[in-house]
Amino acid sequence: MDFAIARDVVELGVGTGCVTRELLRRMRPDARLLSLEINPAFIEACSRSLRDPRLTLRQACATTLPAVLEQEGMDGVDAVVSSLPLSLMDDDVVDRILDVSRASLRPHGRFVQYQYSLSNHPRMTERYGDVAVGFTLLNVPPAFVYRCTRQPAGVGARESRTRTPLASLYAASLAAVALAVRTYQQL
Repeated sequence: MDFAIARDVVELGVGTGCVTRELLRRMRPDARLLSLEINPAFIEACSRSLRDPRLTLRQACATTLPAVLEQEGMDGVDAVVSSLPLSLMDDDVVDRILDVSRASLRPHGRFVQYQYSLSNHPRMTERYGDVAVGFTLLNVPPAFVYRCTRQPAGVGARESRTRTPLASLYAASLAAVALAVRTYQQL
């Protein structure tokens, strides 16, 4: 996501606010962050700890994103950043979340999803013309990061391309886990 350009950003799954803090740190002073969280305890805790006029916290399910955007007077967003555990959710809920996220993006908007497996890769490539998959060891536990770009009208799944070979990512992740286990055993 290009923080120099993005003015309207949605976060799905605030949790304890770790990603929220980092988004706010990187965002432009005139940007807006709309963060959705279904758990009222997380909303309450983040309401106390995250004081930033650019942030709007909403207790809402990610599947209701279009209605929340309408209530907030937003007609589209430049990016959706999701930390939702998609691999633990029912398939129909995952499909709805991915569909409303894509529909909410402006052309060339970015969908970023943190995951601990590649199980939802086919769903991403079905919806986005450009899907890049990375891996971050900085997250605990390490995670895959999908970076998906919404293509303008007329560019669909047939033109979709994945920029990172999945076999390489899988091998890298296994190597990282093996290294972590070896390091732990030596402690």
